[in-house]
Amino acid sequence: MKNISVQLQQFVVESLHPNILAGQRISINELEKWKSYISKEIEKLSLQTLKANLGNRNSRDGYIAGIIGNVTEISNVVNRYLVKNERVWKGHPASSEIKQCYVFTCLALENFIDVLVKRYPAIGEGMPFTDYSLFTVKTILKADLNRVRKHLQKENVGIDLETVVLNGISHLIHQNSLLRGHESYLKKLMRELVKRQFPSPEILSDYLIINDFNLPEFFLFWVQTWSNQLSDVDGLFEQREMLLNAKSHLFDISLLHGQKFPFMQDKLYNELNKFLSEKYALVKEKLKISRQLAMEAGHKPHAKRVMINLSVAQLGLFIRLQVEKGILMKEHIGDLFAFYARHFYTPNTDYISSESLQKKSSDVEHATAKKLKAHLIAMINWLNANYNLSNYN
Repeated sequence: MKNISVQLQQFVVESLHPNILAGQRISINELEKWKSYISKEIEKLSLQTLKANLGNRNSRDGYIAGIIGNVTEISNVVNRYLVKNERVWKGHPASSEIKQCYVFTCLALENFIDVLVKRYPAIGEGMPFTDYSLFTVKTILKADLNRVRKHLQKENVGIDLETVVLNGISHLIHQNSLLRGHESYLKKLMRELVKRQFPSPEILSDYLIINDFNLPEFFLFWVQTWSNQLSDVDGLFEQREMLLNAKSHLFDISLLHGQKFPFMQDKLYNELNKFLSEKYALVKEKLKISRQLAMEAGHKPHAKRVMINLSVAQLGLFIRLQVEKGILMKEHIGDLFAFYARHFYTPNTDYISSESLQKKSSDVEHATAKKLKAHLIAMINWLNANYNLSNYN
């Protein structure tokens, strides 16, 4: 603590320690001297910080950050005396006055820190709260979070997105060392959330992206959402179009003004856009390979591939049916679906996505199963009619 006088450090660590106070008789005059000494030391620190403005900005910023950090440490020591060591001084005849002096010291240090934080906001946002103030700050944030929870429960945002948002905010609030920048960001975000209407999950998501809600939970939510949407799209052409639409929408909302999440090197928009760009490049490469394979024989669009008169969902279920009954082997299941995607196409999908085909083999809608069953019954009827199998069981 090179920025803090040795005398102040010794006074706090030695003179104010509960074990020292517990063994002494303390007069009202001594308690007043305690308060007076703290006030004078803070006045000295205030003058030192004003003189710091005369130097260059880099050295000034480093000095101010050091002062705030050191005073925070001293405040935490006194708060520990006040709270964790209460049983030591609680039995003293002047316990009530001792408590008042501990509180006075914490408040005096807190007020000094607040002045510096307001004077140098860029420095202050990167500093943690003192232990003395942290409980109050978190209590207020938790109350705001509860209001957000009640508000979102009334809105049509979907349980998955609601859970992601609430858990993300809660995770930030419950950090061991809550930074002032995080508190400021959350306070503004939550108080704006309760003022707005969200008729759909998309509108809430857009608002959070605009305000750079750059938490791992929210990023992973969108990665999973886009991955699911992509696997639901049958064709590579259609997947490419979906990704382009997502990138275009993301760019449009990134032009709107919102908060910036503190202390992150990259904005949420950039990270989401990077994910979409990587997916787009992968789909584009798959499409290029599929085209090359299809065009090898005489430049015919469907060369070396067979059209099957089923939807992609029906084809996926048909493949799974053969696997489940042992007609096709379960080994290398991914390669099996990739083979079908590469060598077959449907009336509506020229280039099938193997991932979509595999997903739809297990994620089966009732209507798909019903249509495939009709095809299978028609096959059985054909066998019965052509090979006299009506009575065969």
